Amino acid sequence: MGVLAKSMSDPKSKSAMLDLRERARVAKQAIQDIKAQLTEVESRLRNEAAKIPNTTHPDTPIGDETKARVVRTHGDLHNIKTVPVDGVNTLELSNVEFQDHYDLVQRLGIVDMEAGARVAGSRFHYWRGGGALLELALVQYAMTRAAAAGFVPHITPDAARSSVVDACGFRPRSNVEDGGSGEASQIYRMTPVADERGEHSADPLCLVATAEIPLVAMKQQQILDGSSLPESVAGLSHCFRAEAGARGRDTRGIYRLHQFTKVELVTLSHPTHSDTELQRLLDFQTSLYADLGLTFRVLQMPSHELGASAYQKYDIEAWMPGRKQWGEISSASNCTDYQARRLGIRVRGEGQHVFVHTLNATAVAVPRLAVALLESFQRPDGHVVIPSVLRPWMMGMESLAPQK
Repeated sequence: MGVLAKSMSDPKSKSAMLDLRERARVAKQAIQDIKAQLTEVESRLRNEAAKIPNTTHPDTPIGDETKARVVRTHGDLHNIKTVPVDGVNTLELSNVEFQDHYDLVQRLGIVDMEAGARVAGSRFHYWRGGGALLELALVQYAMTRAAAAGFVPHITPDAARSSVVDACGFRPRSNVEDGGSGEASQIYRMTPVADERGEHSADPLCLVATAEIPLVAMKQQQILDGSSLPESVAGLSHCFRAEAGARGRDTRGIYRLHQFTKVELVTLSHPTHSDTELQRLLDFQTSLYADLGLTFRVLQMPSHELGASAYQKYDIEAWMPGRKQWGEISSASNCTDYQARRLGIRVRGEGQHVFVHTLNATAVAVPRLAVALLESFQRPDGHVVIPSVLRPWMMGMESLAPQK
């Protein structure tokens, strides 16, 4: 200690020590600056990597929505001799001048768009009376059938972290945040009032666009036992979509809304079985719509319609005679390991763990399905017949009657 104290009293040694301290300070600051730059570069790298979509199934048509391939069509509701709805006279049904669902819901008094607009803005709505019962009946119908088919029912959060939303293939950032090159985000971001003037979270909450997001993310950062696969769940949630850029006829009525109720199916599968699981989901969906008595078709969607996460995707469109066109009521997708890699969901394998495959399918998107039902089963007297499979939850109602 004496030698050290003596050396520190030496002006040259003291100057050298001060020089070392200054160099250390500069080096420390340089390291911090480099770490900050590395964090920024890694963030930008992840952001750019996230823009790389999944690979595409070799059977997928190449091109835009006009290249969609019709796989099969079910039903011919307004021309066949028998209609799969109890008590409907086919000849009488064929004489109907089909009304658009917007006019129907006004006459039936089951939807209040004006109140929705006053309270929350355009493209929000209230179900009322028989309409509210119809939504609940569709949810019960889908959940009951899903549970019977082995899907475990869930009621999910309506919110998820931005990182989770992003990992599932939904872009939670604005065009500006994405560098101005991407499409407008359909996601609503949540900001607590208390934080509006403060620092925002680095991983803010978003309202979910589909229960697919919280259902898949339930298993994030987990290693699953192979014997537990496939894991199949059915989730009920509200869905929130900004529908940025939507224009025209689709914005009329309840066909395209900012908030709606949906029952979603999700399956976690071993990679070698995901093609089979996609077909199982599709078969379940078509059985639901066939038993409702709808006329519908299954489309294999082309490459431009797959989004970031889907490897293969099918849409199901119902014939909507009031709109005089087909309208999408559901879809089913195999996302292979796109979401699992980003969420860290693996299954134990021999020698190494592998990422699971995630699949999703819509069981019931209430407004779209309601449009198809209302327009398909309207009668000349103004009533709309309720499919028999929904009547157990309609409090004895067999049809929806016009308001007097």
